[in-house]
Amino acid sequence: MNAMLISYCLPDNMWGEAIRSACHVLNKMPHQKLDKAPYELWKGHAPNLKYLKVCDYLAKVRIPDGQRTKIGPKIICLFI
Repeated sequence: MNAMLISYCLPDNMWGEAIRSACHVLNKMPHQKLDKAPYELWKGHAPNLKYLKVCDYLAKVRIPDGQRTKIGPKIICLFI
């Protein structure tokens, strides 16, 4: 949600729409263990993904606790 708001310079009051969009996409993507999308499990057929397009967001990577230091550069990457 934060990556979407920051990347597209949207106001903070759009956070609900950003979360809704992320949930919509995640429900249509295959699950790692089941190899089926939640949409497919609910509806019984594969979702139509033709309307989705690739975009990029600025993202920050969370460093594991054992490797984290108080001082140092933040890892910033591009989420596609």
